Parts: sequence; C-alpha cells; structure tokens
Amino acid sequence: MDLHTGTTFIKPSVQAIHPLPALMKTASLFTYALTALIFALFVPPIASAQTPMTPEQAEVAKNRFNKAIEERVLRVLQGVEVTEEQLRPMQEALIQFFAPMQIEQAKMQAERRKLQAEGGGPTTRDRQAMMQRRQKLERLRGDLNKKVKAILDKKQYKSFQSTMEKLMPQQRRAPGGRGGR
Repeated sequence: MDLHTGTTFIKPSVQAIHPLPALMKTASLFTYALTALIFALFVPPIASAQTPMTPEQAEVAKNRFNKAIEERVLRVLQGVEVTEEQLRPMQEALIQFFAPMQIEQAKMQAERRKLQAEGGGPTTRDRQAMMQRRQKLERLRGDLNKKVKAILDKKQYKSFQSTMEKLMPQQRRAPGGRGGR
C-alpha cells in the first residue's frame, strides 16, 4: 500500500486476470499474426486442390479463416481466467489447435459438397478418409488438453473444459457406430 496516496498494489503475477481490453487487443494481434502465418503455410496446398480463386476471393477467405480462429481463441480466453504469464502459452496452444482443426473441417465440408454435387453416396474410401480426419481432430483435441493441463491449475482447467464443451461439443456416437440403425 502506498502511504501517500492510499492506493493498494497487487502483483500482476498473483492476480488472476479476466482478459482486460488492452490485454485482449494484444492477444488479438498475436492471434491474428500467428493465424496469418499458419494460413500462408497450410492453406495454399488445400486451395490448389480446389477450384481457383481470384486474389480478392483468397483474401476474403484468409480474413474469414483468421477471424474464425481469433473469435474462438478469444471466446475460450474470456471463459477462463488466466494470469498474464499464462496468456501467451494459452494462445499458442489454442491457435495450434484451432488452425489445423479449421483446415480439416474445411476439407471435410468440401468433400461432402463434392459428393453431393456428384449425386452419389460416399464410397468406402470416402468414409475411411472422413474417419481419418475425425481421428486427426480427436488427436488435436487430446494434444490441446495435455498442453492446457500443463498451463492451467485444476480450477482453471475445469473452466476451460466447460468453455470448450460449449464452443465445440464433442460428438457422441450411439452404440453400434451407425446411430442404432
């Protein structure tokens, strides 16, 4: 406590922070920069397999991709009270999860659209490719949980799990694998 002003000082490392606007802006800029890098590295190979885009369409797609990841990272950070020291590792872990997840989901949607356009049902090979993508997403989620568990304490991790469940509910399968048919 400062005796002259009567102000009480709290060490930031001790105080749990619900991301403040300035901190969130920094988080947002960091998130944007990292997702732009990921977009530049991973999306061109995906896009080359798709129909060609104009530069304007590519820019719109990149911005939509970055915004989706940024919004998800911010929603998770808002749902979990993190300290300043935990903020950057949390952002990195979340971006390393959401960017590839977003890409895999885009691939799955493109494959579904392609199958619908062709008018035929999925072949065994198509189903196997979808299952491999789902398994990859499950591995990404498992990796994220391990990283976050190492960063957060038990109470924070519980909040994280709750926030993630609201943001991205796990798909539950009925016994028998095909919805009980």
